[in-house]
Amino acid sequence: MKERKQKHNQLIPEGITDIGDFAFRHESFDGIKSIVLPHSVEYIGESAFENANNLKYIVLSGGIKRIGTNAFARCKQLDSLAFRSGPPHCLNYLTQNGVLFERNYDRFSKSHGYTLFQYPCGRANKEYTIPIVVDDGVTDGGVEVTEIGENAFMECQHLEAVYFTAYPGTKMKIGRCAFAWCNKLDTIGLSNNIAKIDPTAFQGCRALKRILIPMGTRKKFEALFPLKQTWELLMEE
Repeated sequence: MKERKQKHNQLIPEGITDIGDFAFRHESFDGIKSIVLPHSVEYIGESAFENANNLKYIVLSGGIKRIGTNAFARCKQLDSLAFRSGPPHCLNYLTQNGVLFERNYDRFSKSHGYTLFQYPCGRANKEYTIPIVVDDGVTDGGVEVTEIGENAFMECQHLEAVYFTAYPGTKMKIGRCAFAWCNKLDTIGLSNNIAKIDPTAFQGCRALKRILIPMGTRKKFEALFPLKQTWELLMEE
């Protein structure tokens, strides 16, 4: 039994500060189902856990300062990301209901919000509503979610519908390949505060049938979606 547990769970030793680029990627670590990071870890590299197909959950370090692009992408069974102990956040990142958010800063308005950095793509939920705000443990009332990050929902296995909700005064961006290749995604409900949609945001979503938009916003969303075939999916409600 002891050998089986060691095979399926990986506890990174205390004192390790960096998880390198591609460190746990691909077949070499297919037997690992969980990763626990010590408080000493400050950096998780690009694609560090990408394609770790049996990885179900990751316990993060409260000392993390930066997480690289695609660090948790394409983990087909990943169900949750959480912090090891204490509050569900650190200086630049937080988790809410198992979803990872990254702090961003607008140098022009001198304000900060949060980017939805990674939705666990193996989660069994069929629907998800983008939160209006997240609790950073400091700001009264929480901080606005202002962006869906690059590859944030890419290749989610079970999602069929995602809904946005508006926060007064907030402008929301949907990043590169944010929902790309979500094979079961058939409905997107957009809110009036969407200001930018990357042309690749819904690339490969072959099941997409409905893009719900608020009444009176059709011209706005036709401008945000450069491909005319997408316009046929826009439905005012």
